[in-house]
Amino acid sequence: MAFYTSVSRQVPWVMAGRGEGVHSWIRRVWVEGLVLLAFCGAILATNYALTSLPNVKIFDLMVFVAGYTLGFRRGAAVAAGAWLVYGTFNPWGATSPALLVTVILSELVYALAGAFFRRLIAPDKLPLRPGLHTIALVAVAVASTLAYDISTNIYTGISWAQFARSSDYGRWIVIAIFNPGALWFSGVHVGSNILFFSLLAPLLVRVIVKARRTHG
Repeated sequence: MAFYTSVSRQVPWVMAGRGEGVHSWIRRVWVEGLVLLAFCGAILATNYALTSLPNVKIFDLMVFVAGYTLGFRRGAAVAAGAWLVYGTFNPWGATSPALLVTVILSELVYALAGAFFRRLIAPDKLPLRPGLHTIALVAVAVASTLAYDISTNIYTGISWAQFARSSDYGRWIVIAIFNPGALWFSGVHVGSNILFFSLLAPLLVRVIVKARRTHG
């Protein structure tokens, strides 16, 4: 009887603790979902606004910042979610399934770069003023953008070889990477990302980290 009384007294507290735990978990999931939607919304809005400027987008920057502030997995979710929408409802025409998979996987390099960069420089040590961190951001922008462009151009080279019914994939891949048009677009892509990463990344990181601390 004493055991029953003791347990009955503890049950409300245990259930209350579980209730608070569930409520906290639901709130955390809700907040994180809103953050991911906010990232994707910002990417899509700016992508459509900058449609007339090929290869000049803040898409890559936002995925990088998501990887930096939220971690690689959530950054990857932002990249995949935004590309699924933008690739399907692209102003230049819907992206083919194979190409969509290619650009999503290639875009993950920015989420990975963001997660890696956080290991080098913590948010509290990322100032708004230019400094050594700016050089590091430029290097990350160049390396990740070239990796993205090369991987997507490899897909283009393979597609061209198949269209030409050629088995010389290496030749077509070289053409896809180094033809004047590809070099021009890659130069624009790298140059715009250098500006976006070096000028906007610290500001966006500060805003997002502050928002998460306030509402988390």
